[in-house]
Amino acid sequence: AYVGLHLQAPSMGATKLLVPDDAITAAHELGHAVHMLCMDGGMQEYADMPLDVAELPSVFMEVLATQPNVVEEYARHHASGGPPPDTLSRTVQQGPQFFARKLQNLSVSLGLHSEEFDAASATPAELQSAAVEMWQRYSTVKATSGFSPFAEDAGGYLALGASQVAYLLCYLRADMMLHGHTAGGSRPSASARPRGREAAGRWLSPEFAGRLRSQLLDKSFPGQRLASLMPPLASAAASKSTAELPHPLPALPID
Repeated sequence: AYVGLHLQAPSMGATKLLVPDDAITAAHELGHAVHMLCMDGGMQEYADMPLDVAELPSVFMEVLATQPNVVEEYARHHASGGPPPDTLSRTVQQGPQFFARKLQNLSVSLGLHSEEFDAASATPAELQSAAVEMWQRYSTVKATSGFSPFAEDAGGYLALGASQVAYLLCYLRADMMLHGHTAGGSRPSASARPRGREAAGRWLSPEFAGRLRSQLLDKSFPGQRLASLMPPLASAAASKSTAELPHPLPALPID
């Protein structure tokens, strides 16, 4: 396994400083490397995994690396040499705004790929109007007249197709693993959740790592199991109906 980060080299005589996005990228790619080293199988078995399975260990590493209490364990401020200020550590975390932007951009991508939008006959103005309307479904702020979702992640998502839904699932699952959601999907009470260094100590402990490895990396996924993880697209295509397929995004707001 190897990790490619493609970081920009510092200018001559300068020291390379990592911004939060660089650290997140490194954590994500290291998650892929650990996954490849620990999984039971070769590259073909890895390539055959559904995207939301193949990306879960790397997304988990990314989410873990952005937890403020974990940032304090590995990051050092370039000026003081000590842990970064608390305000800086908290800006790295992927909070509600991160997921709201995911929903906005995924709504555009999935909507424009759906049968409800005829891309073949649409004019550029109609494409822009439809994209803004779909983006607006998950935004509390009204889009300005000159705004285009394609200038944000929606443009990349549109090119990649619905695969980005798998990443959203991975982010949600990683949050569940870190914060101990119950079987019903709800978070434990605030008093029951570990805080501060206690939380970081638990997440970075060998015991927690061992449990994750047994659940994510040491399992083998036979063909039947892989098929069960995939949406039943073949059966839906055969019946020419997608009514039984659950929508990958939450329900739209009523108001």
